[in-house]
Amino acid sequence: MCARDATEFSAEPFDQSLDLCGDLVGAGLRALFAGNQFMVLPDLFRAFSAASGHGPVFYETLPPGVVAGQLRSGALRVGALEVRFTPDLIASSPAALAALREEGLVGDATTYASNVLTLLVAPGNPLRIERLADLARPGVRFALPNPVTEGIGRLALAALEDEGGAALRETIEGPKRDAGETVVTSIHHRQSPVWLAEGRIDAAVVWETEALHAATAHQPVEALPLEPLTRQRGEYAAAVVHDAPHPEAAAALVEFLTGEQGRRIYRDHGFQA
Repeated sequence: MCARDATEFSAEPFDQSLDLCGDLVGAGLRALFAGNQFMVLPDLFRAFSAASGHGPVFYETLPPGVVAGQLRSGALRVGALEVRFTPDLIASSPAALAALREEGLVGDATTYASNVLTLLVAPGNPLRIERLADLARPGVRFALPNPVTEGIGRLALAALEDEGGAALRETIEGPKRDAGETVVTSIHHRQSPVWLAEGRIDAAVVWETEALHAATAHQPVEALPLEPLTRQRGEYAAAVVHDAPHPEAAAALVEFLTGEQGRRIYRDHGFQA
């Protein structure tokens, strides 16, 4: 998505941005996506641009609460960088888009994919974590997605309550967090697998597609499917932003997301489309 003649610079972990992608100034489409779709979008936008002729594309893959806040405020600040623009499309949960529609910021939302929760653990599952209730054991360190900015965090809390009632949820949110054994993420799709690989945590709730991507990328983590009762399904929807600079391109992207080619790309990455 980036210009081939661009000067390249990145100094991990001090100066890099993995979730702002493409040429913002020259883009013919600017889109804000809930971040856990990060593995899909390179394939999606290559196919979309080839099929529709719209592009180039600038897109972000940040937590849904962050992109919603960015749309409301008109700006995003990352360290010393401040980015101001009106996006053409936002893709998040149906509930988040319904709130934005009530505020007059977007049009009707179209649902195009869904996903379920799973657990990531260290290779070989050395702590023998078998279910969500095991996260309450003393000494088990758990990465909880931020319920304020990440929709998966609210679903994770609901899954904990499904399995162990309010007591399990309150243990994870209260005493375990006070003890430093529950760690709240700010961008779970980047932090959780890295923290596991570094031995900073023992388990993390992620989307099933993120576990699949981690395995494909040969990251040193292992997926542990949850019981059907606690899998908690999330949905993905897209809406065109009011006052979008490129409304035709945004509408074409919504159509592509719900068309056979877009659905196939999401299925290839493990989403239910």
